[in-house]
Amino acid sequence: MQTDVVILGAGAAGMTVALAVQARGLQAVLIDPMAQSPNNFAISGGLFPAAGSQLQHASGIDEQPEGWLADVRAFAPDCVNENIASSVAHALPEVVDFFIHRCDAPIHFLPDVVAPGHRTLRFHSIQPASGARFHAWFREQINQKPNLQFFQCISRVQRLAHGFSIHLQPTAGATEVQFETRNLVLAGGGFGANADMVATWIPAMAGALNNGSSTQDGSTLQMGLQWGAQVWGMDGFQGQGHTHPGGATRLGMSIPSLGGVMVDRQGLRFVPEDLGPSSLAPHVIGQPDGLALEIFDAFIEAQLKNHSAYQQALHADRVMSADTVQSLAQVAGVNERGLEETFRQVSLYATGQAKDPLGRQAFPRVLEPPFKASWVTGALSHTQGGLLTDARGAVLGQDGQAIAGLFAAGGSAAGLAGRGADGYLPGNGLAQAFGLGWRVAQALD
Repeated sequence: MQTDVVILGAGAAGMTVALAVQARGLQAVLIDPMAQSPNNFAISGGLFPAAGSQLQHASGIDEQPEGWLADVRAFAPDCVNENIASSVAHALPEVVDFFIHRCDAPIHFLPDVVAPGHRTLRFHSIQPASGARFHAWFREQINQKPNLQFFQCISRVQRLAHGFSIHLQPTAGATEVQFETRNLVLAGGGFGANADMVATWIPAMAGALNNGSSTQDGSTLQMGLQWGAQVWGMDGFQGQGHTHPGGATRLGMSIPSLGGVMVDRQGLRFVPEDLGPSSLAPHVIGQPDGLALEIFDAFIEAQLKNHSAYQQALHADRVMSADTVQSLAQVAGVNERGLEETFRQVSLYATGQAKDPLGRQAFPRVLEPPFKASWVTGALSHTQGGLLTDARGAVLGQDGQAIAGLFAAGGSAAGLAGRGADGYLPGNGLAQAFGLGWRVAQALD
């Protein structure tokens, strides 16, 4: 059977491509043999930036896409993927409009989500923000579209002279299904769950806890490599410095921005906590037992009611409470004198009486009882490296030319910024998935 496009991977990027292609009247086939396992989109916080969207402007924030681009470049100097950065930034407001006006998506601007590296509020999601609920909405839309076929089975892909042939492994007793298409979109996950690929490309995180999806096996990325594609930013990754041991829950990224601090078992700070959650991960892993105690207070907790990650951690009983610094030290099992000294110093920093020798720029408040705390570790959430594309999402070969009919977005494609954990500005993952996925859909014929 002939179809206009086959999309491998039903995460944020793959489903965006599928919905946008279907809206253009093209026939699309979406394939994901791991569709029953939670992908990175489903386990994410579901937040994405869209500088210049109508929703942002309606909230009173007058910003254009260049504002977010400036923050990406400032956060990741000399390691931004300029092939796609501007294209993605200008696509994101269009994506918001498409989701709302063409798909009736319940997307809102989030006026209470602050994040390191973002100079203004620009995050969007459903409410309450949740990757699981956002993913479920997408999946429901996919299943309703008439020009879109969705298969959850293993595929075998062959590159032909003028396109691609895709063979689907049938269920027991069924005949094999075969599609031929001019356009193939690689939209699988990254390679965070592939230990060999992590050890090869990101040796600093070899053996680290993977709190991303188990679907990140790198298979679609490897497919592109077999066809001579270039890669970019393979050492780039999103770390997560606020993950609970075991990886089932995490605190979310906003606590340091609201005034929280992190200490080791001696009760002492060891890092400027406003580095951002990705850059923070290796620092946390470097502490004894790979653990750090994240400390905040009830005032900060009250600001996290719309943060699904924190609410899940709270319901999982991962947050401790104490009425004094001394009782907090006892409950958490850290050195009391060290913790008392940390609180004394942080109070000086927060009131402008001293500067932090670790280099943290802002301490928004003096922490007050009742205090809150939780032990966290560093983890690998997802990889940022992948197949190098142009601004349309067309995959580039070793000669720098687009490989005919081959496109990539999401975890299979090179992300917005590379080089270790430092280039990952919060929200970059879904921003690339939605923005580049949109560009791919518009480029297909």
